Amino acid sequence: MTVPGDEVAQSRESMHDFYRRMCPKLVARAYMMCGNAQDAEDVVQEAFAAVLPRWAQYSGYEKPEAVVHLAMVRRVWKMQRRRARWFTRIKDVPLPGPSPDPQFSAETGELLAVLRDLPHRQRTVLVLYAWNGFSAQEIADQLGISVSTVRVHMHKARASLKLWLGLEGWGADRAELLPAAPEMALGIRPGTRPPARDGDGDAAADAAVRRAGEELDRHFGTDPTVQHRILAALKDTAARQGWFVEGVEGED
Repeated sequence: MTVPGDEVAQSRESMHDFYRRMCPKLVARAYMMCGNAQDAEDVVQEAFAAVLPRWAQYSGYEKPEAVVHLAMVRRVWKMQRRRARWFTRIKDVPLPGPSPDPQFSAETGELLAVLRDLPHRQRTVLVLYAWNGFSAQEIADQLGISVSTVRVHMHKARASLKLWLGLEGWGADRAELLPAAPEMALGIRPGTRPPARDGDGDAAADAAVRRAGEELDRHFGTDPTVQHRILAALKDTAARQGWFVEGVEGED
């Protein structure tokens, strides 16, 4: 990952064109890391609200998308840590499970259920690595954790996905790679899916995440509903804070 810092001479993208280009991508990635649409929309809206007021500066960067992506990832991470601490206090209170994802294929819906059952650190690290293509060092830099911690979370997340994929030798001989709790049976019981054809279990797990991610990209890229909802929230924020969202008046 290249963290923007040096401004370059280039044709500057308008704020609104940048929003339209990046919003679906960010929502798709946030959805997979958060596990639900509402949280995904919230963190994406917050990320844009942090970046767009300084668009005159960021638009000159070689990769301004890296700025808003990093802002989104760090908000996901902060929200998840705060929520994890809160959940430890109400762990004995029964809570409803996540709603299904009827808009996605069966395989993607199952994989999203598996990811929801993972501890948030494992889920975030796996998505950043398998789908976004960041290295362990880059993920560590983004999340403020060590490279060794990134690798531990990656191995554990992949172990759960390999169980779901029906791969033999997925690592059951190593207790530290087992799912964190028995309740994680949702979608990851051995034998519920045919064995993966990829001989490399880690590659098969990563490929499953990428396939689901590509489907989410297509979905949020063709459905403008979420973009419009986030844009409306951004306009309210802009009005309160005194900055402005360009090129939106009169849009359908």
